[in-house]
Parts: sequence; C-alpha cells; structure tokens
Amino acid sequence: MKKIIIIKSLLLAAFASAQVGINTPSPVNILDVNGDVNVRKEVRTGGTNLLKGSAGTAGTILHNNSELTANDWKGIKIADGQGSMSVFSLNTVADQTGAVFSSPNGSTNPYTEGTALTSDWTVLPGTNDTFSITNGVNKVVFTFQTTAQKTGNGNSSSGFACGVFVNNTLRAVRTDVLIGSEGSYKIFNLNATLTNLTPQNNYTVKMACTKRNLNSGTLGIGTAVNTTFLNSEMSQSVLTTSVLQPY
Repeated sequence: MKKIIIIKSLLLAAFASAQVGINTPSPVNILDVNGDVNVRKEVRTGGTNLLKGSAGTAGTILHNNSELTANDWKGIKIADGQGSMSVFSLNTVADQTGAVFSSPNGSTNPYTEGTALTSDWTVLPGTNDTFSITNGVNKVVFTFQTTAQKTGNGNSSSGFACGVFVNNTLRAVRTDVLIGSEGSYKIFNLNATLTNLTPQNNYTVKMACTKRNLNSGTLGIGTAVNTTFLNSEMSQSVLTTSVLQPY
C-alpha cells in the first residue's frame, strides 16, 4: 500500500507542476526529454480534447509555426524538372587572386574527364570548397563565373580553359577564346551537373584554369591584368555548389 501511495504522489506532483521531465530533474517544457525519442507510429499535431490531431499526408513535412504558436504540416515545393529531389546543401565561394598566364603557349589538346590535377593547371585558391553526399541518388550542380582579360598582344586572340576538379580529378571543362584590342575582357561561365556520385563526406571541389594559344602577351583569369579597363572586384571568380537529393 505504501508503494502505491508513493507512486500516486509522484504522479500528482507531475500533473500539478504541468511539466514532466524524462532523464532531467528540471523540465523546462510540459514534456522535456533529455535523450533520444523513438516514435513507432504517427506524430500528430493540432489535436484537442475531443479531436485527434493531424498526422499529415505523404510528401509533407512537420513545420514549426512560430507565428501561430502551433506546429503544422507543410508541402514541399520542388522545382520543375527535379523530380522528387530538393536542395540538400548549397554554398558559394569567391576568389580575387585569379591566375595569370604569359608566353609560351600552352597545350591545345583536348581534355579527358577523370584526369588528375597537374601543374599545367592553376587553381583559383578562393574556389576551394567541400560538399557531402548522403544518398546514392543525387545531382551536384556547379555554377562558375569569372572574367578573362588580355593585355600586351594587340588585336591577337588569347585561348584558355577552366575546369571543375572534384577530389583533384577533372569532371567538367570548357574552353574559350578572348578576342579584342588591348585590355579587352569577357565574362566566362561554366555550368556542370554530376549525377549519382558515391555517398561520401567532404568531397573537395575547386576551379582551375590553364592557357592554350596566347599569341604572346598576358592573360588574366579572375584578375585584372590591365587596370585601365578592369579591377579586382569586377574580375573576381564565383563558384556555387548545389547538392540535390531525394527528400
């Protein structure tokens, strides 16, 4: 009988304080759990004494609605063309150091995906970044923009290439030619998508550029080589890495 009285006293104390703590002597909410929570069935919100709360529907997520001081369920808007994928991570890095190339000319041979990063390429240091993959079904989108400027070769053209290196391996590349008079410059863009990379923490990604046919003079990628027409803010490089996975 004494044991029953003690249990009843504890329950009455818990209800009187309106706060219950599990694995904590000082609960700060009505239910304060210090540890893991394992829900075997449904999580319902918005219930009353007379009405069972909503468990949501397929494709919705639990939303912390701070304005209404109550949680609810929200649908996820997925961009057209992405199927059932949503943005898992997105990060942008920038570089103003750039790369500068001068005579002699570089190689004009084609590039092969999967080749290692060599000294023929110059890494734009500020574009070093990392990303992680947790699902075997994924898309990783790289969006790169920089500026190329030439000087010292009159009206001759200057050729170059920039590539995306993942774990120091070439995964995407684009070549271009800059044509114009002294100090001419142009915007260079490279967009690439890799599909279903192997799940891994902290993939490395970086942008690197190389010279092709310079026709003498100096070529700057992501940096101004003739400040009469360009400066470091205008010429900087930006890399955005987006990881999409099923939600």
